[in-house]
Amino acid sequence: MKGFKRADGRIGIRNHIAVIYTVECAHHVADSIARSVPGAEVFGFAGCYSDPYAFRMLVELGKHPNVAGVIVVRLGCESTDVDALVKQISASGKRVELIIIQEAGGSLSSIHQGKALAAEMVRHAHEAATVDMALSDLVIGVECGGSDATSGISANPAAGWAVDYFVDQGATVIFSELPELLGCNDYLLERIADEAIKQQLLDGLERANELGNKLEAFAVSSGNEQGGLTTIEEKSLGALCKAGTKPINGIIRPGQRPSRPGLYLLDKVGRTNSQLSTHYEENDNDGLVTLIASGAHILLFTTGRGSVVGSVVSPVIKICGNPLTCRRMADNMDIKAGSIIEGTRTVAEIGLEIVEKVALVADGKPTQAELLGHKEYYIPYKPSRACELG
Repeated sequence: MKGFKRADGRIGIRNHIAVIYTVECAHHVADSIARSVPGAEVFGFAGCYSDPYAFRMLVELGKHPNVAGVIVVRLGCESTDVDALVKQISASGKRVELIIIQEAGGSLSSIHQGKALAAEMVRHAHEAATVDMALSDLVIGVECGGSDATSGISANPAAGWAVDYFVDQGATVIFSELPELLGCNDYLLERIADEAIKQQLLDGLERANELGNKLEAFAVSSGNEQGGLTTIEEKSLGALCKAGTKPINGIIRPGQRPSRPGLYLLDKVGRTNSQLSTHYEENDNDGLVTLIASGAHILLFTTGRGSVVGSVVSPVIKICGNPLTCRRMADNMDIKAGSIIEGTRTVAEIGLEIVEKVALVADGKPTQAELLGHKEYYIPYKPSRACELG
């Protein structure tokens, strides 16, 4: 496999130029710049008022090794500390350019300036030297969405088989979704030898349970129920399968990176308050952004009901465990794990196919979501206390 060596020492598998808007008012200008220059990707934060969580996500997305350079587009009167944003991304060694719409002369002038910058930065990115990389250089995120009764016996176990393989090869793997692990406390605890990490896990599970009770809603959607999952415990047992069987090396919070190779749990659950203003995840793209912000090069996304989401920074490999969904949504799926249900292939065979697909995608082969142009992302407002780092 070949990758792009960055100034901070990390290796990227994609060579994007990120066009980041810092308020919704700047979204159109940023989008116009990115749409006109192949190789440029647009994302940002809609809020006018400063939000520590969103700021951290933007910084880490901008510093991501799959990003070669950054153009920040601001309106000029938003409260986000854009100068600090530029400074922190620049500290990774990346080139960062800033366009202030109110000072550049408005939309047309800003778009013209941005197009010229983006085109130049894409050319430089294409000239970047590549280096050899191995599976041990990868950080892989694992997420599930649109789960059904097939997920826990097909797609998730196959992803778990691949996770074990990657960990054995020296890679870093991050799984998440504590609210979808409730009821699996003992299984999780027995995979952790460090008492401090055990306490972090117990604290996270307690927060996840508290949040579910206060909101009177656990992580089981109507779609999950229609697909045959009736309780959070059923969903949790299936969701845990995607994390394989290896020891859990540590627990990280959104925007934190694992300190060494191995398996990590990403705790996204905030602390509840009397107004119930905090949540752990609004949708699948919110979840994918947190994994990318923690350094994931590639995302394994398992589904039973079906999902179409992609990503703007890291490619998403879709693994479908329901044979009916595999056929109905064939264009969206990279790995058709429904053959496990049909008895024509084993969990290990699909797991090995996932490993091979990851190697191909890391070497530049596009995923189905990339081919279809899916570039979803989502960064919500989250109160600072709700997302404080543990």
